[in-house]
Amino acid sequence: MNWKPSLIAGAMSLASLAQAQDLEEDKSWKFGAPHLDFFTRSQSTTTKLPGYFIGFVNHQYNFSTDFDAFDGSLKSNRSSLFAPILPLSKDDWYLIALCYYTQNTFSSSIPNIISEDTLHSVNIPIALLKEINHEWIVGGMVMPSFNGDFQAGSNDAIAMAFGAGRIINPDFRLIGGVYYSHYYGVDTFYPGIQLIYRPCTDVEAYILGPIAGVSYSINDDWFVGVSARFSSASWKVKENDVLPDHIINYKRVNLAIRSEQRIYKNFWLSADVGISLAQNLKLEDLENNRLGESDVKPGPFATLSINYRY
Repeated sequence: MNWKPSLIAGAMSLASLAQAQDLEEDKSWKFGAPHLDFFTRSQSTTTKLPGYFIGFVNHQYNFSTDFDAFDGSLKSNRSSLFAPILPLSKDDWYLIALCYYTQNTFSSSIPNIISEDTLHSVNIPIALLKEINHEWIVGGMVMPSFNGDFQAGSNDAIAMAFGAGRIINPDFRLIGGVYYSHYYGVDTFYPGIQLIYRPCTDVEAYILGPIAGVSYSINDDWFVGVSARFSSASWKVKENDVLPDHIINYKRVNLAIRSEQRIYKNFWLSADVGISLAQNLKLEDLENNRLGESDVKPGPFATLSINYRY
């Protein structure tokens, strides 16, 4: 999956930055994106950068590149949609459900080495968060997932995470936690970390689980940045002329530069260009026996995205 270590931290960041609630005390549950002091990024305080995104739609194109172990090439497309679907809050408690959907298509010069059907992934992280005070926050997350071509059936999976965070000072915020996943009958534990550091009002450095980067604000309507992102996605797919029903696992690290421009109020248009490194394609049967594997040589990619930010 794409959000492995510290997914709870990512869920906190992506879903928590919205309009402040009314100051009048209300003991009932409220529907609407919550305001969490821990992650508020206000232009009037310690940064000129815009708020974190709480929704996006994007498309990424990965240009053709060669396999290491085979005489052939691989290219792919990926479209993604992310949005909060159930934001509730009461006092200092927050219940947040999100939906992250992706569809991937691959094509290769080697027949039947990889499915050319559309591969779908649906991740639904549900987080329960508690602000202890203005310095501490704790939370937990459960995430059911569904991955496949919906013809061989979907690979149903589950993940959970628990974490705690502290504001060291207004410009340095840190979260630590543990992440557990159960995929394909395999149990895995990961430590997770997230940090946000603002050395000045124009710059922010961050680690959000498998994502790390630096952003620089040119003005109120334009910023640029660099990032590194590790991803590992898997899908269960139907048999073809060569292989039985099997699992595709695709890993890589994307290094990118980004330019993002405000297009209307809280809507931003971003363009990323970069290179995919440490790419690996592995095929396994449903008993986790390896059917084939190859590294993939570095190759360029480009991403276009519309983001909604607070």
